[in-house]
Amino acid sequence: MRRWIWVVLVVFLAGSVWGIGGGLSREDLSLKAGPTEPGESLALVWVEALVYPRVVKSGDKAISLGVRSASPVKAVKAAFDFTAEKVDLGSSDGMSWSGVYRIPAGIPTGVHVVRYQIIGSGGSIQRTLEFYVEAPVEMAGAASQTSRGETFSFSGWPLTVTSTCAALSGNSSRILYVGQKLVGLSKVPWYKVLFEDGSEGWVPITSVQEPTENYYLLGHNAYKTKNFAAAVSHYRNAVAVDPDFVKGYLWLAKSYMALGNLDSAGEATLKAMRLDERDIDVRVIATDLAQKYFSLAHSQYKAGRYHEAVETYRRALDLKPASVLSWVEMGESLQRLGLEAEAHSAWKEALKYDPENQELRALLKTEPVAETGPAAQMKSAVAPTIADDSLQIVKAEKTKKGTKIEAAIRSVVALTKSLGTPVMEKGWQIRKQGEKFLVSYLCQQGGGALESFDWLVDVDARQVLPHNDNARLLMSRW
Repeated sequence: MRRWIWVVLVVFLAGSVWGIGGGLSREDLSLKAGPTEPGESLALVWVEALVYPRVVKSGDKAISLGVRSASPVKAVKAAFDFTAEKVDLGSSDGMSWSGVYRIPAGIPTGVHVVRYQIIGSGGSIQRTLEFYVEAPVEMAGAASQTSRGETFSFSGWPLTVTSTCAALSGNSSRILYVGQKLVGLSKVPWYKVLFEDGSEGWVPITSVQEPTENYYLLGHNAYKTKNFAAAVSHYRNAVAVDPDFVKGYLWLAKSYMALGNLDSAGEATLKAMRLDERDIDVRVIATDLAQKYFSLAHSQYKAGRYHEAVETYRRALDLKPASVLSWVEMGESLQRLGLEAEAHSAWKEALKYDPENQELRALLKTEPVAETGPAAQMKSAVAPTIADDSLQIVKAEKTKKGTKIEAAIRSVVALTKSLGTPVMEKGWQIRKQGEKFLVSYLCQQGGGALESFDWLVDVDARQVLPHNDNARLLMSRW
């Protein structure tokens, strides 16, 4: 007789392959995680790469290297910006790769780069991470520079050794004995289930069919017939079964918007953004919602309801942090409430997105104090290798009409000059922006106004996105 399983919606999923715990925070790592991009030659549902420590202090002699993927790959190699040598990482299952690299003597202070080449049966992808060397490391590694299976000091799950075996740790091996306690770094997702006879048990997620897609289709049908309340119910069920279902959160947000429930729509959109901030549809709805919140906040501000305005501006900024006008008006609302320090903090935040904004500089009256130290340099400094790569990627990218960006910019500048407008070309500038790099071409017109063409670059996926109106106009019309 077929045994039907009633699935209890309690899912034990590892949100990240490496759990961060104990005395180690995520700030101690240089970490890049997410699915591969469309167009990359190797398709992986999820891949994570790390370097530890993120800041190599003078007493440190080695860094830990690691890559994890959702499915097996054939090999992982690491390359550095200061040596031509490539390092092979080791793995016992094709999914968890690790090693130790002993720092050579004489590495200069500053930002350095490790590039992982992840090789699968269908091709290979690259993941680039940065780490900071605080001071020259006076240490030459005569021994082998990698160690397969190095143990990372992260929290995880308790394991007990069931048979005597050898394990590698650092550059040496150790014997493990029956009964010895270990900590596991990853686990397979399972469902806790209720059987038809009332007893409970566990089954692998891969062994059951989840109703996620059925709920999604029911929601879509309800949405098409404008039964938005029913659509909300179905989409909520879809994301309850699969908390990583981006499309479910997206359409849940759309359904809430159709009902006029902005706050619930905003919460669903934020969850979708956390799962995949690069999803175009999610970004579109986030921008739309942010504009609605801004319009509401602006009305509240004009009506003198400053407490409400501040809260609404915050909701807009959660969805669109780069909205300079939202930061400015939130700061003005805070100022009207007598909160000068908070107002200045808001304006300083806006200045990060628009450093040349004269209105903000006038509001602040004084120049912001620059951060110092390795952490600040990691935020702002761009390793020469990555700067060169980012610039070449942008220059070679083509507009919709097939013109290379570099040639299109030259043409625009020449046309502007031919119309009698003086233009002083300031050249290229590369800055960090989160995990990506902002590549800008700067020009100063006769009146002193500084104009820029900005692109956001993912050096691993070799993806280029226009980041301001000038760049978007260039890409669409030139």
